[in-house]
Amino acid sequence: MPTVWVPSLLRPLCGGATTLQVEGQTLGEVLRAADARCPGFFERVVQDGAVRPELAVAINGQAENYPLHEPVGDSAEVAILPAIGGGGFSNFEPRERRPAGG
Repeated sequence: MPTVWVPSLLRPLCGGATTLQVEGQTLGEVLRAADARCPGFFERVVQDGAVRPELAVAINGQAENYPLHEPVGDSAEVAILPAIGGGGFSNFEPRERRPAGG
């Protein structure tokens, strides 16, 4: 049975639970099963048939833009995370180090 790691902002919907054991063969089924136990969960995670752009999903530690039909295994760990914005470091040039205290 997949385990859903509940982000802190959604824990009030789940009675404070940090994880949920739910049924489901796909990401969408897992999120709907979480919603059955924590009403409002699905609509806070999914918008227009996809995971909201401000969120990311990690399945077994791999964060990607998973579609809702993504298969998950029976022992999968699914984490809902705030998406991390920013860009690459291709134009990044480190500053010169300055002596401490100066």
